Amino acid sequence: MKDRNDKLVFWGCFIALITTAFAFITRAFMVNDPGLWPKTFGLNAVQGQELFQAGIWPFAISIILFSLIIDKIGYRVAMVFSFVCYAAYAVFAFMAYGTVNAEGLDGQALKDAQAQAYKLLYIGSIILGLGNGTVEAYINPVVATMFKKDKTKWLNILHAGWPGGLVLGGILTILLGAKVADDWR
Repeated sequence: MKDRNDKLVFWGCFIALITTAFAFITRAFMVNDPGLWPKTFGLNAVQGQELFQAGIWPFAISIILFSLIIDKIGYRVAMVFSFVCYAAYAVFAFMAYGTVNAEGLDGQALKDAQAQAYKLLYIGSIILGLGNGTVEAYINPVVATMFKKDKTKWLNILHAGWPGGLVLGGILTILLGAKVADDWR
């Protein structure tokens, strides 16, 4: 039974890494496609890249910080934290969308709404980056601990989830094409 449970936990870690890659690549498309976030939120190129980088540096910080404390807080706490971060990011993104799509916005009111939406997306991007880094901080020691004899094999399989998630997420985002441009939610 232990072997079966280990494999289930492994595939959970694998799916968490694919989710991280999906989040990374879809945000890259969203901020860089002029018909998506730049159009919806009135972003210029600099603001788009500020949003993108807002999800990068927290990634690095959370990998380092969680790596230092993960043995004290436990893997489950880290997993729950990353899930909460993903959910919070979704809430912030939908709040941003609702802010700029309120009835009767035009002129200065629209500009103010876009500025508020930018703040929501920025905060949400930081939270998402923290969640993404937390995933990286817990999946590696979990897999290395469970599969001590075949550690290299299982870590290699695990990390195939990153490029796999980038490719699948990228293809899915491209295939959605016009539908996403009309309403990215």
